[in-house]
Amino acid sequence: MHRVATEPGHLDHTHPSTKIEQTSAELIFISAADSDLSLVAQAWLPMFGDRLRFVHASALQHPETVEHYAHEVLCHSRLIVLRLLGGASYFPHLMDELQHLRQHPERNFRILLLPGTEQWDESVCDYNDFSESFAQNCFTYLREGGVFNAEQLGRLLLRELDDATHFEVEAPQVMPRFGWYGDPPGTATHQPVVWLCFYRAWYQTGDLAVVDALRRQLTANQLSVRCCFAYSLRDPDTQHWLRQAALEEPPQAILTTQSFAISLQFLEQECWFEEFDCPVLQLPVSLQDSDTWEHNPRGLAPAEVAMNVALPEIDGRVLATVVGFKEISQEVPEAQWILKRLSPVPEQVEFVAEMTQRWVHLRQLQNAEKRVAIILANYPNKDSRLGNGVGLDTPESVALFLKKLVQQGYSLGNEIPVDGEALITRLQQGITNDPEGNYGKECEHWLTAKQFEKCLQGLPVSLRQQLQSHWSTEQEFYPIAGFTLGKVFIGLQPPRGFGEQTQAIYHSPDLPPPPNYLAFYWWLRTEFQADAIIHFGKHGNLEWLPGRSVGLGAEDFPWQVLGPIPHLYPFIVNNPGEGTQAKRRSSAVIVDHLTPPLARAGLYDELQQVERLLEEHSHCETMFPERAHELEHQIEHLLEQASWREEIPEEEDWLNALSNFLCDIKESQIRSGLHIFGKVPSGQQRTEFLLSLLRLGTPHSRGLLHCLGDLPKDVDLQTLSVFLRDELNERAKLWVDGACSGTEEPTDSHELQQLRKLLQKVLLPRLLDCERETEQLLRGLSGKFIQPGPSGAPTRGRYDVLPTGRNFYAVDPRTIPTQTAWKCGQGLADRLLDRYREEHGTDLRHLALVIWGTSNMRTGGDDIAQALWLWGCSPVWEPTSGRLLDFEILPLSVLGRPRVDVVLRVSGLFRDAFGETMRLLAQVPKRLAELEEPEQDNPIRASWHSEKQRLQTEGIPAEQAQELAHLRVFSAGPGCYGTGLLPLLDAGNWQSKADLTEVFLKWGGHAYGTDGQSWEDSNLFKQRLSEIEVVHQNQDNREHDILDSDDYFQFQGGLHAAVEQIRGKAPVTYHGDSSNPEQLRIRSLKEEFNRVFRSRVLNPRWLEAMRRHGYKGAFEMAATVDYFFGYDATCDVASDNQYADLAQQLLLNPTQQEFFRRYNPQALRDATQRLLEAHERDLWENPAPDLLEQLRHQLLELQGELE
Repeated sequence: MHRVATEPGHLDHTHPSTKIEQTSAELIFISAADSDLSLVAQAWLPMFGDRLRFVHASALQHPETVEHYAHEVLCHSRLIVLRLLGGASYFPHLMDELQHLRQHPERNFRILLLPGTEQWDESVCDYNDFSESFAQNCFTYLREGGVFNAEQLGRLLLRELDDATHFEVEAPQVMPRFGWYGDPPGTATHQPVVWLCFYRAWYQTGDLAVVDALRRQLTANQLSVRCCFAYSLRDPDTQHWLRQAALEEPPQAILTTQSFAISLQFLEQECWFEEFDCPVLQLPVSLQDSDTWEHNPRGLAPAEVAMNVALPEIDGRVLATVVGFKEISQEVPEAQWILKRLSPVPEQVEFVAEMTQRWVHLRQLQNAEKRVAIILANYPNKDSRLGNGVGLDTPESVALFLKKLVQQGYSLGNEIPVDGEALITRLQQGITNDPEGNYGKECEHWLTAKQFEKCLQGLPVSLRQQLQSHWSTEQEFYPIAGFTLGKVFIGLQPPRGFGEQTQAIYHSPDLPPPPNYLAFYWWLRTEFQADAIIHFGKHGNLEWLPGRSVGLGAEDFPWQVLGPIPHLYPFIVNNPGEGTQAKRRSSAVIVDHLTPPLARAGLYDELQQVERLLEEHSHCETMFPERAHELEHQIEHLLEQASWREEIPEEEDWLNALSNFLCDIKESQIRSGLHIFGKVPSGQQRTEFLLSLLRLGTPHSRGLLHCLGDLPKDVDLQTLSVFLRDELNERAKLWVDGACSGTEEPTDSHELQQLRKLLQKVLLPRLLDCERETEQLLRGLSGKFIQPGPSGAPTRGRYDVLPTGRNFYAVDPRTIPTQTAWKCGQGLADRLLDRYREEHGTDLRHLALVIWGTSNMRTGGDDIAQALWLWGCSPVWEPTSGRLLDFEILPLSVLGRPRVDVVLRVSGLFRDAFGETMRLLAQVPKRLAELEEPEQDNPIRASWHSEKQRLQTEGIPAEQAQELAHLRVFSAGPGCYGTGLLPLLDAGNWQSKADLTEVFLKWGGHAYGTDGQSWEDSNLFKQRLSEIEVVHQNQDNREHDILDSDDYFQFQGGLHAAVEQIRGKAPVTYHGDSSNPEQLRIRSLKEEFNRVFRSRVLNPRWLEAMRRHGYKGAFEMAATVDYFFGYDATCDVASDNQYADLAQQLLLNPTQQEFFRRYNPQALRDATQRLLEAHERDLWENPAPDLLEQLRHQLLELQGELE
């Protein structure tokens, strides 16, 4: 019913509205392909002259543009020929206008619509004024291509126009669908062979400048080039032809300029490129001109990112860089048209040629000759935090990998670290990034000032000026943190620079990297002469340096720093966003790795004791009320002594609140260890990991625990009794063990039999196959093809991301949000609104929502869907492809509630990856502000009115004020990332929340409009936040939590702090949990913080698991203390009791102290300092004097020991 009442969102209105200045002519040819336009111009202009007009279909998207062109040109023509790549759905207004014109009784033109696809599409007949056979014949001419066929089509149309039957028209000539351009296979050569694949249309139109430039440069780099043109690499005949060619002369690398993907996303299949087992480089050729690219901080346009970057990643292609652009070739005055042809960029072509040559060289080198650099991230820049790698025991992983290198014949000498602890000790013996620990240490490697000058002179003038305006470049030498083992270098990635220039945090989010940063990578490239670089573990800072978002060039820092060296990157499989950043901004080949094992948190100490009393109370309540009363007193007495008593939510039924509190902690999933690259969980860890995969069930069956308990799918397990939950979990573990051992259980239900089959045939084999991670990384070092695979959270039903060891890809950005995500996002929105209404007795009006790229890649856009539903809108998808076409606005009568004014703080990664979605999110509030609705039901409109008036009183012109007033999407500026809070807190360069707010507003104060452009206006961001009632962020899986990542407190905490500082009143802050999409939960931030603190941070099970990982386990504990501090600094969320528990159980406990002092005393020092800082800043307001004294004494003792 609401379909009739909805209003379209007019997403197409966000395209530029420009008048196409053409006069009418008899024949109009419209195509979405420049190759079509070029070919037809070549063949038809001699025939038609000024009777002909051309127009690119991409210019006909905005309704006003279409309407103007239709009335000024189309309706005065006699014949309109259209060939629309992508189909009519990409050009809805053009097709609507044509249908409208067709209804005109006095029209004098005919329409010939031809499919832009390879196969005939009958749906075009609905628009055509010609018979289907005639249209099919015309379609065949264009599909086959070539000048001859274009000429015959022109003669055919000329005969129609002039009613001249004497024109002879030959039948379509079948043209080769593929072929060689230049030397074919078998041509005598002693050089390595590489393939260069490009579109047949370029060959047919002679538009070969880019191909020729690439061929010349590759040849100059001592490579033998085989240039092959093809209609599509997806064509089976083309694939067979190339397969046969490879038998005669195998390619050592494949370069392709073709768009889209050969493989189908999420379909289990072997990628065709795997057959050749060599690197495949993706070389985008942009449809824009080079001047647009040079001045566009995004680099490539969103549509080109989808076609030329995101979709090719599904094939496992490695993004090199953009090599060509569409430039003006000549003006065609008689047709009032400008011919554009492909033009190469010499510097980019040289870069690609060198990258190709290096990958080929890597394949040819013997292992003993290869020089490999392994780089460990180090942030914060402290000796306690060497080897960042989310979910990964990075030191142990690298130590084991070094042993594998020795086994494979790499030259490492005789002093290989025996384990991760020995590796860290060796690193700490030399210069590190921690200046406090470098006194008296020897430096094994360095770059002299003279050598660095060569690096400087190699930079473009613009980058050199940026660098020298912020940094001194006059050092005697530049130390290199790391050491060599034979021909393998293990080093620490240099600091980003904000630690050295703490004031820059306040004013320069785009701070260029310091000279030492460039010196480090220059040394790797020129002095060490690395053949390949491995950045080991998520994630470093190279891919986040300033520069274009996608399609980088010489004036972008990542491009200059890393250069064209082969780049491999072990990366956790559940983080597609940040891995994608490395793929797109540093040409990384991802080798994904497994997530850490998960386990049920359980209870411990007083928590467990209280649970037992509660369980007994529930049994006695009816039969033995006196005993139940005694138990209540015992529980009350225990709670009086418990440090966590204030964390229990306040409810009238306090026993029920206590029970729910304990249940939430007990049933949490927490990490029971860290992953070690190339190893899979064993024993109990394997059982619990597999159980975590089976908890949610499948589309065809309930989850394992529901099946074992014969419970309906919608039953929340946390509503069951303690006894039943414990029993089900124990039965589930036994069931998993039995299924893994191959036993059958005849009494199993049909669903359990299906789950057993799933476990035995799919999950267990895939999990065991994750051992190949190391093998795949070694294959990468041999220059071989790394199989592509999807990414996501395994425990959220994404079994397809296993096995790991693949070059993961993300999502098709055109489909966001997916229909699955839409359902989840609606549920999250409804629960959020219900909770706010229950707690405050009124409807929510103003909300700030955090949106990240990574989480929306994992979920398909849950957060976007939630924002749309809060606004009162819904997506409109193209039925066949699932591509998002538009949104529709639901009327208030259908919505049944007021709209919510949603302000979005999106991450820089989301901004880069989802350009079209950014336009969608910017268009929605613009449209809602225009609706004639009561302001009490449409707070967007109310805010828009008041904001317009405010801006105009400040002197802003009315038209500009109107545009600024509807902006709701904020992010970092182009080429910048993050919120600035992490470096600020690490530097200690702040006094109050006013400082935190200043930095947060500066780093996130770019407002993004419907055209994708941004305005830096911190005051506008500040004004938006001044109305916020609620801050909200979602979490989509239990493979991590808010206290094992800095990003949560930076974004959610940063928003909370800014709103509180601006309004003088703290907002209500909620945390959405969609780890089980069937059981969505909305908790307050305090509830979520408490849950994580008790279920993991102080849990003996987690502490013991981290102690098994030595140095990296201590690292994880110290990091948790930092994130605990970060949340309290931004949100005032931690209690004094929690600080005390953290101090006593994590830092002062004898077992913990012994562990820290043995493996990572620096981590103990840093965590102790952090708690003392919390007291100094009045975050930990009233610590016990003896506890404070113990911490101070411990710090002095550690500082003395570490000097």
